[in-house]
Formats: sequence, C-alpha cells, structure tokens
Amino acid sequence: MSDLIETARAVADRTAVCPVTIWGYGIGGTLSGLVRASAVLGEPAHADRVAELVEPALSAAPDPADHLIPVEALLALRDARPSAAVDAACSRWVSAVLGAPEAWPGGPRVHRPDLEPWSTTLWVDCMHTDGPGLAALGRPAEAVAYARAYAAVLQRDDGLFHHGYDVAARRGNGVAWGRGQAWALFGLVDTLHAVPDAELAARLDRLVTALASHEDGGRWHTVVDDPGSPVEHSVAAYVAWGLRRAVRHGLADASYTAVADRAFAATVGALDDGALVVSEATPVGDHQNYVRRATGVFPWGQAPVLHAVLDRIEEEQHR
Repeated sequence: MSDLIETARAVADRTAVCPVTIWGYGIGGTLSGLVRASAVLGEPAHADRVAELVEPALSAAPDPADHLIPVEALLALRDARPSAAVDAACSRWVSAVLGAPEAWPGGPRVHRPDLEPWSTTLWVDCMHTDGPGLAALGRPAEAVAYARAYAAVLQRDDGLFHHGYDVAARRGNGVAWGRGQAWALFGLVDTLHAVPDAELAARLDRLVTALASHEDGGRWHTVVDDPGSPVEHSVAAYVAWGLRRAVRHGLADASYTAVADRAFAATVGALDDGALVVSEATPVGDHQNYVRRATGVFPWGQAPVLHAVLDRIEEEQHR
C-alpha cells in the first residue's frame, strides 16, 4: 500500500503541473483525477488546482469548442467543492452536443462543421465525452443514441476503431490509433455503466477481445495492429484503468483482469518520477501521421496513470 501511495503522490504532483488547455480533448480524466487524488491522498491542493484552472471558463460565452467541456470532471469538482458554479458550463455543453448537426438523418453528430479541414470529420475521441456526459447529466436515451451512432461508423470489422470517419466520403481513415481505442473503451464502458444496452455491450466485447489480441507484454503500439509502430505508453495506462473498470462493473469478463494488471505493471515500470512519456496530440491522418509523433508529458498521459493507481489504493483500503 505504501508503494502505491508514494506512486500516486508522485503522479499527482506531476499531473498538477502539466499545461492544460481549457477546454481541450483528453483533459477530463486529468481534472477528475486531481479532484479524486485530493480525497484519497488528503491533499486539497490538487482539487484547488482544478478549481483554479476551470473557474475563468465556467461562465464564459458560448463557443464552438463547448462540446469539449468535461462535464463529468465538473460534476466531480462540485461534489468536492459545492461552491463550484458548474451549471452554466454544463448547460453550454448540452447545447453544443445536442445542437450538433447530424451527418445524415439518424446518423452521428458532426461537432465542428465550421472548422476546416475537419468540417466533415468524426473523431473517436468524442465517444468518451458525449455518451458518458449525457448519461451523467440525466439524459440516458440520448447517451445510448449518440454512442450507437458513433460506434456504428467507427468500429471496424476486427473490433478496433478508426480514429476518424469522413461523413462526406462515408469512410473511416483506416488507422486503429492506440489512444483512440481508449476513447472508444471509455465511451462504451461509462455509457453502459449508466445505461445497459445490448448493442453497445456487444461492441465493447469485440473491442476488448481485439485489444487483448494485440497486447505486447502489457503494452500496445501507437497503431494497435502494427507491431512495427512505436510503443504508446498511454494505451497501457488506459487499459490498466479502463479494462479493470469494465470488469469491476460486470461489463467485461473477469479473465481480463490479468490483461489490466499486466498493463498496470508495464505503466508503472515506464514512469520517471511520476511522469509517463506519451505521444503528443494527434490529428486524424494517414498511417505515417501516427508513427512520427513527438513525445512528452501531457495531461492525457498522466490521467489514466493517476486513476489506475487511485483505483488500486481504494481496492486495498476496502479489503
């Protein structure tokens, strides 16, 4: 237990000093992780840091990027700091998500039709925000509908997910980006945990099976089905957190605990003073776009490590 607590403190301290874009992709887990670390480690400064980061944006005017507001993290902050005025930001997020145009009648939503060259692009990244966020705000029917619509076009026949899908050309980009599988994993797990749905459960099972088949000693590659591409440490970190979460909620078979545990061991082994080196922000592109990314310490790499360690601390505490 002491080793886990020491690791959690190191990871939380490094996470707290990561530059965070408000609002940007992949920051929800960072903010919620710091709030959670405050409670588990008894260090209120981490939740204070989150409040400091988000406060200027909570009452901002509507913006096209409002679909990126991490509503689950804001709700966690309000639980920890009841004075946090998050309602207006959550309402802006709902307006942005529900107001996004359908690609075709009944189809997935296109969040940035105003933003070239991505005006016709769906991102798998949106799976971990839209469905879970709608569920968290008491909109279960919309949560399932959004998750189904995204998964219907983004999940490939092999169970992995395209990083992007062009709604004009009606085709995926063909790349099973490693961190993108994590966004799909959390979109499915967190939506299903709130709202049971047989179709989404089947899609989750296919994704988990595919991820397990491409494991490389507790690690995964930046293009999951290309073992010649670089190892991407953030994938293992998200598997350590998300797959264990799926098992705990009864959404994945208990046999996958071993996969999550190997991913956790590999992740902890890759830490350097609480920091995990992962790839930079990655736009939708062709294969070479993914294998040549710069690396560094980023919020989206720290978040899953922090949550995975905190999960294991809480499990030990409740034994």
